[in-house]
Amino acid sequence: MSFWGIEVKPGKPFTHSFGKDRRRLHISQATLGIGPYTNKSLVQCNVGNKSPVLLCALLPEKNESCHLDLEFDEVNEVIFSVIGPRSVHLTGYYLGEAHRHTTVDDDSYPLVYIIIASFSCLS
Repeated sequence: MSFWGIEVKPGKPFTHSFGKDRRRLHISQATLGIGPYTNKSLVQCNVGNKSPVLLCALLPEKNESCHLDLEFDEVNEVIFSVIGPRSVHLTGYYLGEAHRHTTVDDDSYPLVYIIIASFSCLS
């Protein structure tokens, strides 16, 4: 297990590519970046050509961090982006080797692991 963290800035998506070691990525928390704006910032991700999925909404002075319990084990790149005026810091860690998987339904979203996301942080 090793630490992972990024700052995703508005209008500048972050693309996570899985390396040859194919370790799973576990994201534990999203925290609102520092800034003067009072509007909420939304964090979303998408995998490959699939539609983006909202992960959390952060609101200054009310809900500035959100616990997440997400695991990604993807063949495609995972793109994280922020909608709103402030950056968001995502933190987590890499787990052991990835598990091989097969997709039964091609229309399903290809996230292999979305264990339990604490969506109580959504406003």
